[in-house]
Amino acid sequence: MIIGHSCNWESERAFAHPVIKKALDYLLTTDFTRLGAGQYPIQGEEMFARLMEPVTRHRDEQPAEKHEQFFDIHYLLQGEETIGWCIQQGNLTPAEPYNPEQDTALFGEMTGEMNIRVTPGMYVVLFPEDIHRPLLTEGAAAQVRKVVVKINKDLF
Repeated sequence: MIIGHSCNWESERAFAHPVIKKALDYLLTTDFTRLGAGQYPIQGEEMFARLMEPVTRHRDEQPAEKHEQFFDIHYLLQGEETIGWCIQQGNLTPAEPYNPEQDTALFGEMTGEMNIRVTPGMYVVLFPEDIHRPLLTEGAAAQVRKVVVKINKDLF
């Protein structure tokens, strides 16, 4: 997992893998105020962005997820969310097994889950082994505006 903020990207850019650079450059140069919710290609089906306006949820209403084929980059545009995170450990069994069509296995409770508070301008790069629970709130549910870039691990 990598956590960063758009205000620091120029100084951190030199240390990023070219695929991550391409994705973050796209995120930080695209005017998302002119775009509606939907999927936007960056590099065909190998790298694409999903602009969404979901509502945050409480932990017991939001399953955690893990991917095998795609990296995620979560980039928050408006609102506030917490992302739960846990590294894949041998003792974690999915509540719903891996679905290759959706590239997702779902998890319930996880020992050692950590919270990452995300505010506008922050990005979180999640590797396939990172189990994550996006869109969490500890208060009232609220709509956020965010982009999730999906990157096929074969690009690395």
